[in-house]
Amino acid sequence: MMKVLILPLAFWSLFLSGCASTSSTFYNKEAIAQINTWEVLFAYESGEVEQTISSQGQSTARVMKAGQPASDLQLRDDIFFHLKDKFNLPVTKEPSQAGGQIRLHAVHFGGGGFKSLDVSLYDKNNQLLARVRVKNGDRNATFKDDDDFAEYAGDAIAELLKAK
Repeated sequence: MMKVLILPLAFWSLFLSGCASTSSTFYNKEAIAQINTWEVLFAYESGEVEQTISSQGQSTARVMKAGQPASDLQLRDDIFFHLKDKFNLPVTKEPSQAGGQIRLHAVHFGGGGFKSLDVSLYDKNNQLLARVRVKNGDRNATFKDDDDFAEYAGDAIAELLKAK
């Protein structure tokens, strides 16, 4: 009888250990409730820095902006419209209209797809209000493609915004 229970439990524990998950932290729930409109943007601008040092020891630096990968741009837009359409949350692409920011930082698997998404909520004074880390599944059966991952991340962000 015991063997009959152990085998299915072992199987499900292996399966569940690779599932997508979220982990949230609140720093100021009250301030989140006070913000009327949110801007969805990237936490970091991608780019490259090149430094040249001459034989006289003088240094010059050249900064080149590369732009965000297409998959990250699509993720941002999918999250934006998911929050707007499904949850009717006030989001904007105009910084002047926003009272707060939803900053996204996506990490990719080496073979493609999103590994995780770090989301931070900030107010106009650049104060951190909350964070959520959205992790993708790490097994074929639990891995979310880009569309499903964007929806899953949008649901996690909406949970933060609606926790009043």
